[in-house]
Parts: sequence; C-alpha cells; structure tokens
Amino acid sequence: MTLFLLGISFVQAQLTVTTNLREDGVWNKDKMIWDITSTEEGLTVFNFDKNLSSFRHITNSMTSVYTIKDWDYDEKEVLYEMQVQSDAGNDYDFLIDGINEVVIFFYHDKDGNYRMVRHVIKDTNFQE
Repeated sequence: MTLFLLGISFVQAQLTVTTNLREDGVWNKDKMIWDITSTEEGLTVFNFDKNLSSFRHITNSMTSVYTIKDWDYDEKEVLYEMQVQSDAGNDYDFLIDGINEVVIFFYHDKDGNYRMVRHVIKDTNFQE
C-alpha cells in the first residue's frame, strides 16, 4: 500500500481510500495519550479529486464533502498533511499516514478538547 500512496505525488490520478475501522479519541494532557472513546467497525470511503483540492467522505449513514485548503507530502514518511474544511464549515487537520496505514481527522471541540477520528486503511486505489 505504501507504494500506492507514494505514486500520487508523481501521477495526476484520482485516489480512493477505503477504511474498515474507526476510532474516536480525546487527548489526555496529563497522561500524554489518546483516550479512545469509541470504536466502530464498518466500511468508509474517501474519494479524492485529481488535483487534491477536495474529497468526499462516505459512510453508511452520511456523505460529506471537504475542501482541501492546503496540503504537503513527505515522501520519506509517506505522509500527507492537509488542512481541510467540511461542507458544514468545520476546520480539521487531516493526515493520510501510509506507514501506519491510517487516515486521521484532528480538531478542537466546542469545549476546547483536542479530538481525533482515526480510520484504519483497508485499501487504496488510483484511477488515471
């Protein structure tokens, strides 16, 4: 899978990432760890456009569209770091981590807690 993620930086292709596990967590400042608040198995799909300017996130209960405001790729770490905004206007830091095979949203909730939603990558696909 790492080779697939590496390829997008060289080829203008549509990227699709499927995941099979979701974990929600809140950062525990005292212990310096993520406290996992929920875990859910199930298929989700991330469809990225060819220019990496937006993506659709599809779950069994909803579909959201995200605008990619900025992104960077670290070839050594096989890591995409993005700043994205949802169709509801919420801002997130977003990672595609090819080494650890996860996709992660990071954000602060209305109470100021630092949260994450981590999806475990099942597969990636490119269409040229």
